[in-house]
Parts: sequence; C-alpha cells; structure tokens
Amino acid sequence: MSTLPDDALEQRLARLERMVEELHRRLPPLRDEAVKSSRPPLPAQARPVPHTPDDLGGWGTRGPRTAPRPPPSDLSLAALFPWDGQTWLNRLGIVMLLLGVGLLFRYSIDQGWVTPQVRVGFGAAVGAVLSGLGLRIDQQRRFAPVLLGGGAATFYITGWAAYYLYALVPYTAAFGAMVAITLAAFGLALSRGQPALAVLGAGGGLGVPLLLGISLASPRGLAAYTSFILAWTVVPYLRRGWRSSLWTSMALAWTLLALYANLLAGTFRAGAGGRGWIQAAVAFAWIVLGVLPLARRVADWRAAEHGGHGRWSGRDVLHWYGIALVPPVMALAVSGITWRMSVDRWGAAAISLAALYLLAAWALRVRDARIAKVLLFSAAVLLPAGCLGAVDGEALLVALALQGLALHVLARRGAGVAVRWMAHKLVLAAGAWLAWRIAFPGATGPWRLAADAAVVGATLAAAGWIRVPSEAMAYRIAAQMGAMALVVREVAHLPGGQGIATIAWGAYGLGLLVHALRRGSRVLERLAILTLLAAVAKLFMVDLARLDALFRVLLFLGFGSVFLWLSYSLSGWWDASAEARARPAGRDA
Repeated sequence: MSTLPDDALEQRLARLERMVEELHRRLPPLRDEAVKSSRPPLPAQARPVPHTPDDLGGWGTRGPRTAPRPPPSDLSLAALFPWDGQTWLNRLGIVMLLLGVGLLFRYSIDQGWVTPQVRVGFGAAVGAVLSGLGLRIDQQRRFAPVLLGGGAATFYITGWAAYYLYALVPYTAAFGAMVAITLAAFGLALSRGQPALAVLGAGGGLGVPLLLGISLASPRGLAAYTSFILAWTVVPYLRRGWRSSLWTSMALAWTLLALYANLLAGTFRAGAGGRGWIQAAVAFAWIVLGVLPLARRVADWRAAEHGGHGRWSGRDVLHWYGIALVPPVMALAVSGITWRMSVDRWGAAAISLAALYLLAAWALRVRDARIAKVLLFSAAVLLPAGCLGAVDGEALLVALALQGLALHVLARRGAGVAVRWMAHKLVLAAGAWLAWRIAFPGATGPWRLAADAAVVGATLAAAGWIRVPSEAMAYRIAAQMGAMALVVREVAHLPGGQGIATIAWGAYGLGLLVHALRRGSRVLERLAILTLLAAVAKLFMVDLARLDALFRVLLFLGFGSVFLWLSYSLSGWWDASAEARARPAGRDA
C-alpha cells in the first residue's frame, strides 16, 4: 500500500477545508430544519390541546397545538441589539479610513498640491481599491462587506465632489453614476448575501437628490426616482428577509417624501400636477413598505423565519407592529402636507384607511391570526385619530367611548394584548374628558347629558368584558362615580338639589345592596356599602351647610330609619349569603 508524503496530505486537507467553507458560504441557513432536529420527540400519550383565545396567534386559527407555550418575548436592549466586537471594530475601522480620505482631500485643497481632477481621480482610485479587496477577501472573515461598503461610500463621496464642489461633470452624468453605484450595491448584497451592502445602497440611493441638490429636480423626477429606488430596496427584503434594509428605506423614504411635499409650494411652485406626482410616490411607498412585507409574511407564514405557531421575539413584535403602523401613519401625514388638507378632510382619510386595515384584519383572521391582530391594532390607532379630525364635541366623546368598548370586546375574544392596551387608553381618555365636563359644566342640555351618560354606560359595559378582576372592579367604580357626579351636576341648580342628589345616591346604593345580597356577590355588596357611605359623607359635608333645617332633619331621619329597617329585614339574606360563602365547595347544605 502506497503512502503519500506529509506535504501532499496537508495540501489535500487544506483543499478540502476550502471546499467546505465555500459550500457553507453558498448554502442558505437551514434554520427550520435545525430547530426541528433539536426538538425532543413528543410522547405517544401526548394529546393535542386546542387553541384558546389567549394564545398569541390563536384568534381564528384552526388545528391542534401540541407544543408547550414558549417563554415570554425578551424586549431588553441586549436581546434587541446583540454586541459583536469584531463587527463593530470593522465598522469603526472603515469609518476612520473614510474620514482619513476626507481629511486628505481637505488638506490637499488647503495646500494647493493637486488639481480638482487629480483629487477626484484619487477618490475613485481609493474606492476601486477598497471594492477590489472586498471582492477578493474571504467573506467568512467579515472584512469583505466592510470593504465593499467603504468602496461604495467612497464612490458616492467622489461623485458628489466631482459635481457639487468642482463642477467637473454635468448633473445627468453624476446622477447616472450614483444610480449605477446604488444598483451595484444591491446586486453585490444579493449575490454575496451581505445585508450591510443593501443598507448602504438604500441610504445612498435615496440620498442622491440631497447630495446633488433638490432644487435642480422636479416633483415628477423626485417622485419617479424615489419610487424606483424603493422598488429596488424592497427586493432584498422580499428575497432574503433583511429587515435592516427595509427599515433603512422606511426611515429615509418617509423623511424625504415629507421634505419634498413641504417644498412643493415654495421651492417648486408646483400645482396640482406636481402634488399628484408626490402623492403617487406616497401611495407607492405605502404599498412597498407597508403592504408587500405583510403580504410576504402571509404568503410564507410557515417559513422558518416566522417560527410557525411559536411566540414572537422582541424584535418580531417591534418589526411587525412597526410595519403595520408606521407606513399608514406617515402616508397620512405626508398626504396632509402635500395637499395642505384641512383637519376634517384628513380625519376622513384616516377613518377610510382604518376601515381598510380593519377589513384586512377580518379577512386574515383564519389564515394568519397573528398578522390579523397586528392589522387590528393599526386600525384601532388610526380610527380614533381620524375621529379627532372628522368629528368634535359630544360626537367625538361618544365615539371614543364606544371604540374603547368595542376593543375590549375584541380583546376578550382573543384580539391580543396590544388591542386591550389601546382599549384601556381610549376609555381612559373618554373618562378624563367626562371628568373635565363634570368639573367645568358650562352650558347644559339634553345632548350633553346623553353623551356623558353614554360614556358611563360604555365604561360599565366594558367592565363585563375584562378578564382581570381588579381592572373590571376599577371600571365599575369609575362608572359609578361618573353616574353619581352626573346626578349632582344635573340637579344641583334646582331648589334643594343637593338633597335630591343625596336621596338618589342612597336609593341607588340600597338597590345595589339588595341586588348584591340576592346574587350573593361580595364585590357588589362592598360597592353598595361604599355608595351608601358616600351618601352619608355628602350628607354631613355638603348638605348640612346648604340645605334648610327641616330638609336636613328629614334626610337624617329618613336615612337612619331606612338603614335600621334594612339591617333587620335583610338579616336573613345576609346570613344566607355568609353561609354560602363559608360552605366548602361541592358540599350540600
């Protein structure tokens, strides 16, 4: 049997290692298979557990669930932004290198050493060297994307200097060169699997009008160019799922569109046609940044990126709720700037967009319940915002209260924690407004009373849809306090009005007490006792100073007699209720 020398064996081993690294670089990560292979097999006696409305993703989903619920999402900064020392050193190094190139440009200008043509040529040479090294260096060392990104950034700076500082090339040539740099960055990002290049391409491409001067462009050109770059920026996300490139485009695109819309009247002196072009770019940006990512998720909801039926991580929550909320809000804001909309027109547009998101949530409640909850939350944010602009006065107060009630109903049916949070905020806003209207009554009337009563009724009805006992009790107490304050406000101006209000409080408390004893509800019983104590406190603190002497005598005698009679006549119910509470569960009397 022949043997090979040691140097030949080492060469073969090195060749095999390079082949394995090349295959590892080209193959996509098999996250789903890795996750599945790491899961232990289910025991044979394990039975499927049906979904419940509280499961994240359980709203409208079909099918059994056998896996246990994962731990809660980690929203800490360490989980959202993991630290990688090597990557940050690479980025810091390329930034320092680019700053050095810029300082060299400035120094050469101050000293008068080289002509502008030589300076631009030197910048292009630096960009070419960085790009060439990035294409040749092994990607596994993490230097390649940093060098390629530095080369693209150097080309951007050089093109800007050639046009803006030295006027060596015309506008069209500089514009075309920067578009070519952007497309090259996107192509390298997709071919080499480097999201950092896609981020650089998105930032550089969208920032070209700022580098070359917005005043030299037209609304039609800006709208067409921004839409063209956005169409390219969404490709890395749709194909690779790179969220960094998507959010870079999100931040820059909406900022630039708002800037363009603000310059329509002054810099561009644009009419309806120019505004229409910017509005078309706004609609396209909403589709690209807000609709297509959600459509990709719905079409590929079983992919490994989404983790099946598992709980979302902190990044997932921020990502999907941001996609569902930021594009529609920014589209409404930029549209308002573009057309200088009045408040009521803007409110009508917001309500229409909220209705669209609500219909989308209803349509996806079975196919992808998790995204349906996200869309429902967006509708829950847009609808009250639209109501703030479209309606006012009593109609707005009632709308906020009813929306809070509707969201509590949906939250109880499994619409998610975010919807329940929004429901609390709407009810709180309506309650604070009601407290202001009671404290500073102003003009009174039947419509005002009806609106205030609707808020109290909606708050009381929402308490029946809240699962947490303490929250439901807080809602009931707030509704009762609001009703009692309304009674005082409506009858205080009448002769003996304070006494009438005290009698109403006492009658309500007595009725609630009887109802609580008949039902055996300890919570309602305590609420009734608190109401009666409030009536007695008002009798001492307010009525003694404001009512006639005879009226005060009658109130004290009346309340004392009624309390004594009730304590005697309802003693049997009290004993039965106490016995029922003390009796062990499952044992007959």
